[in-house]
Amino acid sequence: MTTFSLMVTIWGVLAVAFIALMIYRGNLTQHETDQLFLNDEAGPSISHQENDEVVRRVNAIQPICKGVGGLTAVMTLAVAGMWVQQLLVGAHF
Repeated sequence: MTTFSLMVTIWGVLAVAFIALMIYRGNLTQHETDQLFLNDEAGPSISHQENDEVVRRVNAIQPICKGVGGLTAVMTLAVAGMWVQQLLVGAHF
């Protein structure tokens, strides 16, 4: 296996992981709504607790999304650079 094919494989895995994380985060935030919860003496309502849980989950995966997204971007640039290098080296001027 060449270096280029290894890098493309790693890039593919990172891209799929990033897309999966974005879909998961989108599904989480689909159920989250911006609501105004009035102060109730009976305690927090069920919907308020559910909303807090969704926000907690989204906040937990946010750093992972940023990290995987950044790695995917760096690998995209690296793979594109190697591809251009192979084109230029392989070209006979």
